[in-house]
Amino acid sequence: MNLNPRQKQVLKAIVEGFVKSSQPIGSNYIVEMLPFNVSSATIRNDMTELTQAGFIVQPHTSAGRIPTDMGYKAYIEMAMLERKELSHRQQEMLTAHFKRLRNLQDRFKEAARLLSELSGSVSLLIDDTNKVYMSGLSNLPKLPEFRDAEFGEDFMELLEDPIARFKKITRAPDSHPQVVFGSKDFGKTSIVITKFGPQGRKIISVIGPMRMHYGKTLPAVDYIAKILNEDIR
Repeated sequence: MNLNPRQKQVLKAIVEGFVKSSQPIGSNYIVEMLPFNVSSATIRNDMTELTQAGFIVQPHTSAGRIPTDMGYKAYIEMAMLERKELSHRQQEMLTAHFKRLRNLQDRFKEAARLLSELSGSVSLLIDDTNKVYMSGLSNLPKLPEFRDAEFGEDFMELLEDPIARFKKITRAPDSHPQVVFGSKDFGKTSIVITKFGPQGRKIISVIGPMRMHYGKTLPAVDYIAKILNEDIR
C-alpha cells in the first residue's frame, strides 16, 4: 500500500503519540495533532485502511491503534528522508561540552551518558579495541516494555555480547545512523547505531524498545558521532 500524504501524517501521529504515552491512539488525538483540518470520520477511515494494510493494529477492545513493526519501518523511512538535525542551540551546547573534555576515554564515556539521557534508554559505545562504554541501565525499569519478560530477556542477551552482534550491523558502508529491529539477533529490541572514527571501526548506539523516540534519537546519535569524529582526527 502506497500511503498518501494524509495517511503518512496519520501514521506519524499514531507512532509519535504511542511513543509518548505508550497507550493506543484514537482519532480525536490524531485530529488535534495533524497540521491541517480534517474530520474524525475521515481519520477513522484512514485508520481502518492502515489497519487493513498492516501498519497499525487495534489491541484488545480499545478504540485506539498502535503501530506494528511494518508501521514503525514506514515511520522510520519517513524520518530518514527528513534527516532532521538537532537544533542549533543543542549542537552548540554539545560541541562546547565535548571541547572541555581532553581525554578520549572521557569523551567516549560522556557520549554514552549523554545519549542515554537524551533517549531515555541504554547507550553503548564500542571503540576499535573492543572496549565497551555503556550508560543508562537505570532507565530500563522505567520502560513499560521491561515488564514484558521476553523484551527483558532479549535486552539482557544483547548486552551480554554486544560486540559480536553489532559487528553484523556495522559491515554496512553507510556512516549515517541505521535503525535495526525485528530480527532474530535482536528480538524485541530496537537499535539506532552508527559508525565513526578511521575506517568506521568504532560504533555508537542506543538500544531500547521499538517504541523509541526516533525523531530525537537519530539526530542525537548522528551529531555526537560527528563530534567524536572531529575529536579523534
